[in-house]
Amino acid sequence: MVIAVAAGMVTAFIIGVPALRVKGLMLAVTTLAFAIAAMSWIFVQDVFTQGATNTPNVIPPVWGPFDFMASRKSYFFLVLVLLGLAVWMVAHLRKTGIGRMMIAVRDNEDMAAASTVSGSRIKLISFTLAGGLAALGGGLIITSEPTINPQVLFNANESINVIAIAIIGGLGSIAGPLLGVLWVKGIPAIFGASDEVRLLTSGVGLLLLLMYFPGGIMQLLYKLRDFLLGMADERMAARDIPVPVPALDKPVPITSERKVSVEQGHPWLAVQDVHVHFGGKVAVDEVSIEVYEGELVGLIGSNGAGKSTLMNAISGFVPFDGQVEVLGRDISRLPSYRRHRGGLGRGFQHAKIYPDLTVREALMVAMEARDRSLLVPSLLGVPPSPGQERRKRADVDSLMDFVGLGRYADHFISNLSTGTRRIVELASLLAVDAKVLLLDEPTGGVAQRESEAFGPLIRRIQAELGAAVVVIEHDMPLVMSISDRVYCLEAGSVISEGSPEEVRNDPLVIASYLGTDVRAIERSGERSS
Repeated sequence: MVIAVAAGMVTAFIIGVPALRVKGLMLAVTTLAFAIAAMSWIFVQDVFTQGATNTPNVIPPVWGPFDFMASRKSYFFLVLVLLGLAVWMVAHLRKTGIGRMMIAVRDNEDMAAASTVSGSRIKLISFTLAGGLAALGGGLIITSEPTINPQVLFNANESINVIAIAIIGGLGSIAGPLLGVLWVKGIPAIFGASDEVRLLTSGVGLLLLLMYFPGGIMQLLYKLRDFLLGMADERMAARDIPVPVPALDKPVPITSERKVSVEQGHPWLAVQDVHVHFGGKVAVDEVSIEVYEGELVGLIGSNGAGKSTLMNAISGFVPFDGQVEVLGRDISRLPSYRRHRGGLGRGFQHAKIYPDLTVREALMVAMEARDRSLLVPSLLGVPPSPGQERRKRADVDSLMDFVGLGRYADHFISNLSTGTRRIVELASLLAVDAKVLLLDEPTGGVAQRESEAFGPLIRRIQAELGAAVVVIEHDMPLVMSISDRVYCLEAGSVISEGSPEEVRNDPLVIASYLGTDVRAIERSGERSS
């Protein structure tokens, strides 16, 4: 059994390496393709079957007083104990840095990369552990069979059934697959395989379930939980809680350190002749910008001007031609997570972050930049994993108090308002200790009265990190009031650069972005004056 688990992990790792290039449903198709190849060719080789169609059964072990060969009941309890151990292991892993990173990569791989997490590494870890669990299940199956016919026992349809069971129960949870197998396999076992039962568990019943509850059975339980929590919130008058207000008069209380070296005499961000195209459409056309230590640079332009695409190129999320230097080092050919390990920080236009993580967990993902979790210690709960978890939790609790997120610590990101999610995103930049911040519309989706607080907050975070900042913002009074310099893009090219006053009065900027309406131009200068 130990050899089987090890072989399953190695096999899953080998399959996972090329599968990293695909996502979503096609990833499941990749594994199903291997299942078909295994059933139809690999497992019928003589090395597995000795040339026979049906091979003799594998004799279950005798452990002390437990003879698993003599009693099906004792074998059932063996399988049940191993299931309990597997569930415990996965539940324990879920509470560690490795488990949080798995969910972060699944929910938002770009945001995870901005928190210095390697998506490829986490996917391979997930593949490998899943392969080990699958091999454990396979070993238990063949031990319970009188004879083994690989083409019957390991039919690819069973793999499809496993996927269906997980979806029915609810992906992304530990209890979901258990509920799914109780529904699909348990109901027929208890009530008999009548036509009505088959219709409920494999026909119209499943169709109706997934039509109205695409999150599976767990979605029902989540709705019940949210209903009960909503009632509690109403009783506590906790509705319409305003966006958190950071304690701007206190230093950031983080004890663990992350060292990012800075070469002197260079711009902290230097973008030279960056060109991005999608097919025949040019999104960014030979753009060059520079940002120096302590500067806050605004990036303005109409929708479709190429601002977000330029940030994506700098962050490594889209392919580009040209050169990008951060803190004096060329990062043009580095993957996105390595760019962010080198001092880059990124805020996104849509602050979705990680819907299935709590605020505390999301910030602990960002803490991986300071104290990286290791797989084996996390899996077994041995040092240094417990100490790392305590330090990260203490640092995150202090950070949440600093940015006013303490009351939201155990709230899921998906349940937060847009403004609060923006605060979580900015707090992640503090946790990562970034030196060059790229903020894409930090006030997007935030009410006007709340967005006014973001200007001082961005400046405060910049001062705490000692960072250079680039901000994309359509709120002209805000961007003009906080920026030291401003670049204006139009059709993927820089059409103006200079102080806020110079850019605001540039005829090209007025014609292409601010418009010819004098009132709009005057409004853009209200806060800066």
